[in-house]
Amino acid sequence: MKQSKRQLQKESTRKLILQAAYKVYANEGFGATTTSIAKEAQIAHGSIFAHFPTVEDLKRNLLEQFGTDMNRQLHELSENDSSLEEFLYAHIEILTKHQKFYRRLIGESSQLPEQVKYIYLSIQSTVSFHMSKVLEVSIKEGTLKKIPIHFIFNTWLGLLHYYLLNQELFAPEGKVLNRYKEELVRNFLELLAV
Repeated sequence: MKQSKRQLQKESTRKLILQAAYKVYANEGFGATTTSIAKEAQIAHGSIFAHFPTVEDLKRNLLEQFGTDMNRQLHELSENDSSLEEFLYAHIEILTKHQKFYRRLIGESSQLPEQVKYIYLSIQSTVSFHMSKVLEVSIKEGTLKKIPIHFIFNTWLGLLHYYLLNQELFAPEGKVLNRYKEELVRNFLELLAV
């Protein structure tokens, strides 16, 4: 069914608001005002609430979109018998594209509204699921130590989060994942190798 001009405009404005919110939250944090988002989107402030009744609804939709995009990319890897090394590099590449936003997300996750926190946890759970599929193959093949999969995932995530949250120490220019990806992946694989 073909959408009307009004429906297309409404969908376009909604996407514009989400893009602006993504940029503003990445730069200013999740406490940024809807006024800043409206200014970034170059729309009337009230338009935000015509599409997202509450700020929590806006954040929830934004994280759902972010999670869906990440899931789509990692799903392909876990379904196509990718190696753990390929998976780790792909995970870093995805996070590199969203580094500023993701850094804010992990740094401010405890301050997010409860429903938004659940989406954040769901995103991590989805990454864990895809990584576990890759890990199970490597463990069965005997190329990795028999360490509980949840521990491997939590160690990987903890390592990435540590580097991201301490970016000023490791890469003051702001490209911490780009700068350390080879070292992170290589050493992580060495820790797990039989």
